[in-house]
Amino acid sequence: QAAQDVGMDGINVDFESLSAEAADGYLEFIRELSVKCENNDIVLSVDNYVPKGYNMQYNRKEKGIVADYVIIMGYDEHFAGSPEAGSVSSVDYVRYAIEKTGEYVPGDKIVVALPFYTRLWITEGTSLASEAYPMTGVDALLQKYNMTYDWDDATGQNYAEATDGTTLYQMWIEDLQSFNVKLTVMQNYELGGVAAWRLGFEPAGAWDLIRVYLER
Repeated sequence: QAAQDVGMDGINVDFESLSAEAADGYLEFIRELSVKCENNDIVLSVDNYVPKGYNMQYNRKEKGIVADYVIIMGYDEHFAGSPEAGSVSSVDYVRYAIEKTGEYVPGDKIVVALPFYTRLWITEGTSLASEAYPMTGVDALLQKYNMTYDWDDATGQNYAEATDGTTLYQMWIEDLQSFNVKLTVMQNYELGGVAAWRLGFEPAGAWDLIRVYLER
């Protein structure tokens, strides 16, 4: 009702850390919501992790039937708490996400959500920590920690690192160059579109790249 009252185009559902015990009830919720959305011309999209053995309870196949779009959260390849430092979203991770999701969902219903953020990894001895920063904050971090970087074909990103005594700083940089690489790979598939996390973290040029992708 609230969506109708304010004239929203759609509703995006993002329930994470869903237990296997809750999966059937969640799916029924999506089914019932899809009927209400369709009857009121409201687009329904549902967020999903990149398919892995431990999250198959999300039942992407059924969502691909009842929802308008299934959005893949194509980030957090390495996340806060990861046992090792690494990319937030390497190009192979995005490719895997598309192809694996495509086993359950029609391509024109798949939307890939890309990150507008990157992680600074700090290793001190055996201690590993990280913090997420917006794309717009990367240059300041490079200067602050005097980091040098080079392009890494394997991840489709610029990789930066620096040492300060016994402390190692690392970044697999999300920038316009890496963003464009992922969009270019996505162009090889007939997908429903692109999304991103999150608004306000991106440089202005990101929207130009998205516009070009959508117009191809």
